[in-house]
Amino acid sequence: VGTNMYTLDTNIELDYHDAASVNTRCQGICDQWDNLGTLTQKRRDALERVEKLWETIDQLYLEFAKRAAPFNNWMDGAMEDLQDMFIVHSIEEIQSLITAHDQYKATLPEADKERIAIMGIQNEITKIAQTYGIKLVGVNPYTVLSPQDITNKWEAVKQLVPLRDQMLQEEVARQQANERLRRSFAAQANIIGPWIQTKMEEIGHVSVDITGSLEEQMNNLKQYEQNIINYKSNIDKQEGDHQLIQEALIFDNKHTNYTMEHVRVGWEQLLTTIARTINEVENQILTRDAKGISQEQLNEFRASFNHFDRKRNGMMDPDDFRACLISMGYDLGEVEFARIMTLVDPNNTGVVTFQAFIDFMTRETAETDTAEQVMASFKILASDKPYITVEELRRELPLEQAEYCISRMTKYIGPEVAPGALDYISFSSALYGESDL
Repeated sequence: VGTNMYTLDTNIELDYHDAASVNTRCQGICDQWDNLGTLTQKRRDALERVEKLWETIDQLYLEFAKRAAPFNNWMDGAMEDLQDMFIVHSIEEIQSLITAHDQYKATLPEADKERIAIMGIQNEITKIAQTYGIKLVGVNPYTVLSPQDITNKWEAVKQLVPLRDQMLQEEVARQQANERLRRSFAAQANIIGPWIQTKMEEIGHVSVDITGSLEEQMNNLKQYEQNIINYKSNIDKQEGDHQLIQEALIFDNKHTNYTMEHVRVGWEQLLTTIARTINEVENQILTRDAKGISQEQLNEFRASFNHFDRKRNGMMDPDDFRACLISMGYDLGEVEFARIMTLVDPNNTGVVTFQAFIDFMTRETAETDTAEQVMASFKILASDKPYITVEELRRELPLEQAEYCISRMTKYIGPEVAPGALDYISFSSALYGESDL
């Protein structure tokens, strides 16, 4: 172009005959050249502007990736926590979970601000593209997360929050119901447990009481037995509460030290103790009446037994029993004491019960004519007949004693015998000779 322009200028200077057209042509070429320069600069400016816009978009893409990744991880953790299954056993534990959940909910406004900021970055990218006509192709080169991914996951988090609230409140209601069951059970158990222990002690005191007669002891024990029977409804209610506790899967109760197993064992021991004690007193009455032992003698035996019953459990160990015998004037060698122990403890249990002690002492102190005395007593009841009838026994003796005699007397065999005649003579001889009768 420069060469051509020089040629044209030379022709004009040499007065070329067509200089005017040449000049016009030259001016057109110059104008085109200037226009080309202008267009080139505009193109450069436009490309530089687009380059800067893409640099801005790239920086925004990078900023989006930097903030979206940790926010997405936070939402993943939040969703996992919101769906986490929990097992609690107390109101305190569920309240701890509720507190943690409330603390989490308190972070949601700040998290939402972060989400809005992240989405604002994407909106800025879109705005730049729309304003300057930039066509966005592909995805963010710095992350696989899209704005829609963030939006969808945030909506999922927001839906899980009220569901978690509902689950926690339902668990609160369940734990409150469990706590009511615990308190109801404990209130009963804390009454029943001491009541059983008290009755056990009272029965023990009645059984060792020497101030009254055996009949008075029996009456007291019968009253205790009736009170115990009447108390059974409380045990049944406790069993009902225990069943509800089992169904609710409650395994601890800080409000009481008593479990249902403790109550059951104590109750069975109480029933066994009252039945055994009544039976012992009945046997003592039969022994007293059958062997002619006075109430004073029984009281003496009881006083001696109580004195050497150091553990106060209604039994003496061999050393205590030996000391008791020595205090009563027995001169005991090892062989003699071993013989006596076989009498009072035939099963080798290592203890001597009061009943065994009474049996031994009655054998030791009974008069030789004891059997005859018993026979004489029955003869009086039988109006001098050699036999006695069931009706006479039931009429003349207390019910328990009558039934005891009826169950052990053999049928009387002889002439002109009334129906139901029983042999009291052989019974008296056997009773005197055998302690288990």
